[in-house]
Amino acid sequence: MNKSPLFYIGNKYNLLNDLLMYFPKKEEVKQFIDLFGGSGVVSLNVPYDNITYNELNSNIFNLLQKIFNTKPEITINHIKNRVSEFKLPIESIEKGVEGYKEFENQYYKFRQFYNEQKEKNYLDLYTLTYFSFSNLIRFNNKNEFNVPYGHRCYLDKTHESNIIKSYYVVQEKNITMLNNNAFELLENITKNEQQFIYLDPPYTNTMAVYNEQRAGGGWNIEDDIKLFKELDRLNELGIKWAMSNVLENKGIKNEHIEAWSIKNKYKIIEFIDKEYSALGKGSAMTREVLIINYEPPFEKFDIFDFMEEE
Repeated sequence: MNKSPLFYIGNKYNLLNDLLMYFPKKEEVKQFIDLFGGSGVVSLNVPYDNITYNELNSNIFNLLQKIFNTKPEITINHIKNRVSEFKLPIESIEKGVEGYKEFENQYYKFRQFYNEQKEKNYLDLYTLTYFSFSNLIRFNNKNEFNVPYGHRCYLDKTHESNIIKSYYVVQEKNITMLNNNAFELLENITKNEQQFIYLDPPYTNTMAVYNEQRAGGGWNIEDDIKLFKELDRLNELGIKWAMSNVLENKGIKNEHIEAWSIKNKYKIIEFIDKEYSALGKGSAMTREVLIINYEPPFEKFDIFDFMEEE
């Protein structure tokens, strides 16, 4: 599996083998749409010939587009030059070692340097993510990168290999990159042209980078319901879709998601053997699922087919 060059909350890399098993066969899909593209890891790994990656958050979109459109040696040299210029660590560090506090000071100098740029250099933003807390990419309401220092470092061999590989994977794929509102994209689909749509929307009651540039606040149940109506419409058109979501997170249940799926006889695939950490603070007690509106390529014991139950 190909890793995304980005560090991203909700990245589906650890679930890819499970997800792709349930995706339609290559010959059944003329256009794959990665509606909430995020890190791009799904687009990097699907087998389809015509791929559309969409991401609303302009910082994420511009950053990923910059990486994909820049030769890897240029990206790597830029990172190394900034690391050297701002005296950031390139080896693992521990509390108490000489220079530990100075690394933190240098990180904040670099972060300020990036935030003060009128024309953002997204390779600087990318470099910052190697040192930020949990490698997060987040911004305040002034669109300033505001993640604190994470006592992390740039690992030459590991990180550079990922940059190189992801670049060349993109060069071999037919990927169109869009920076559009997901609802507008869905509304413009009015007939079945053998599209297959994968959705990994912001999960209700969880953190999402998507929310930061979204007018009216974060993703909520009303947004879920609006999305469900669009998916019901696509279902009537015979368009296949698969949606990742969570039925429970940190003890909070999203009962409306399960109720909607049962009502419409969609299939729920629960990844019961997967555990997810809450930003390095232990298990988030998350029940992650894939909801699909079609017959999967095969049957598996952990599919709950509510049509059969009824």
